[in-house]
Amino acid sequence: MNQHQVLPLATLILVIRKVLGLLYRHESESEVYPIGRHFVRWGIAITLVMSLLSGCAEASPTPIVIAPAPTSASVQQPVPQVILPRATAIPATATAGPAGGAAATTPEGTLTPAPSPTLPPPIDRPFLMKIDRISVVVGRGILLEGRVANGTLQGNGNVEILGPQNNVFSPSIVAILISNTVRDQVSVGDYAGILVAGIEPTDLSPGMLLAEAGKYDSYEEALGQLQ
Repeated sequence: MNQHQVLPLATLILVIRKVLGLLYRHESESEVYPIGRHFVRWGIAITLVMSLLSGCAEASPTPIVIAPAPTSASVQQPVPQVILPRATAIPATATAGPAGGAAATTPEGTLTPAPSPTLPPPIDRPFLMKIDRISVVVGRGILLEGRVANGTLQGNGNVEILGPQNNVFSPSIVAILISNTVRDQVSVGDYAGILVAGIEPTDLSPGMLLAEAGKYDSYEEALGQLQ
């Protein structure tokens, strides 16, 4: 029952009460027989009740529609969108390399390293060998063993021994050996034994460098060329 139907119904109830009050007053003053008064009173009451019921029947309640609860399958979560920043080109810059060479930039934006000064191949460098083992050969001298890193050493060549504290010793070559076999020379990659004389064993220690005489200024310079 909506608001438009409640107001007429309330008005109708007030009218019924007013009519019944007037009827009772009129019955008390009239000379109609009591039975007749009852019939009149009940007839009017029944008529009013029927009118009230017909008015209520015409009022139809407004249906309430309840929407079904959404299920987990029907709920679609929004998919987050990731916006990536647009790539920007980074201009190539020329940097100086460890050897002092500079990189040049081509019109296409690529880097072309400029030629830098490099050392010659190990075979063309002065002789250099790191001493790994020291042995005393009684009556002959001291045998220095190690792998040749640079150059070539002849049996009649001149060598010097470089130490970490810039100690320099100048022994003489007695013999060159590879696998206990005397050879005329050794080259890069050979594991050789150089038998020297004119030096005390206490002056030597593994890690010193046997180099061609006068070709390396210091122990650090020679150590930097080891492969």
